[in-house]
Amino acid sequence: MNPMYLIIITFMLVYDFFPNILPTIILPKIILGLLIGFYLSLLLKKDRHADDRAKFKEQVLSTLYLLFLIGLLTALGGKSSVGISFHNAFLWVVLFLSAFPIYSNWRKAKKEFP
Repeated sequence: MNPMYLIIITFMLVYDFFPNILPTIILPKIILGLLIGFYLSLLLKKDRHADDRAKFKEQVLSTLYLLFLIGLLTALGGKSSVGISFHNAFLWVVLFLSAFPIYSNWRKAKKEFP
């Protein structure tokens, strides 16, 4: 995963869990701009991985990073303003749905490198 994506996602999650840390006047505009840029870059990016093993590693590491970040921000006393938490069923549904492409890439990588 591009490090810029990780920075943007980290920044957005920190702001979600601790909205009073940063100024609230201009910050929502910056976050909206980052979010639009993030989605546009996802739409316009080409497949950067030649093999499925690298794609599998990227998907697993980014999922684990997000889970770690949510756990860390919760442990630091933050509370998500949009409801992201380990007690939210929607988070587990999204993780379950993201497991399908990860599993698919794992099977493809396993076929490439027995």
